[in-house]
Amino acid sequence: MNDWWKDAVVYQIYPRSFQDTNGDGIGDLRGIIARLDYIKELGADVIWICPIYPSQTSITAYDVTDHQAIMESYGRMEDFHDLLTECRSRGLKLCDGFRLKSYLTEHPWFKEAEMNPDSKYRDYYIWRPGTAAGPPTDWVSDYGQSVWQYEEHTGEYYLHMNAVKQADLNWENPEVRQSVYEMMRFWLDKGVDGLRIDQLHLLSKKRIFAAI
Repeated sequence: MNDWWKDAVVYQIYPRSFQDTNGDGIGDLRGIIARLDYIKELGADVIWICPIYPSQTSITAYDVTDHQAIMESYGRMEDFHDLLTECRSRGLKLCDGFRLKSYLTEHPWFKEAEMNPDSKYRDYYIWRPGTAAGPPTDWVSDYGQSVWQYEEHTGEYYLHMNAVKQADLNWENPEVRQSVYEMMRFWLDKGVDGLRIDQLHLLSKKRIFAAI
């Protein structure tokens, strides 16, 4: 196997701030296409694009609501196909950014899970009842707050190792793994050369929760 990524020069792009081609003040996929020759001249072998999927928050790179679509402000799926074609014509590889650890609480899976404890999607996330002191454990996130958020519809807390709206997936559930694998395969089948996985080290969680 050719382990090309071991020696490749990778050029990272955050599309939102890269280049705007339609005058709306937001970078887009067409802007990336317009700069491919420049990137190639710099000596890059691979372009790594931060997540380009739809989001409903300002942290648009990682607060994803649909992993099989393009954020409207970035363009259309046809633009992505054109980007792939133009990269190929220049000998550039293309990698997408991907989030496996958590999905936005506006994601359809979470919306059903929070409203229906009997839904299969309930076990797609990590829920626990509270204690007399409040949250299930005393864990604190990098944001300096509890990693647990109370959800009033069912009276339990869900786990979020990062921001409150980034609910962590339950990777102990094989259905979660299979569902995410299918999303990854969607892009690989389109022709991307790889997926850059964010926060891979945080997928698994301690199964024993120390009470406060």
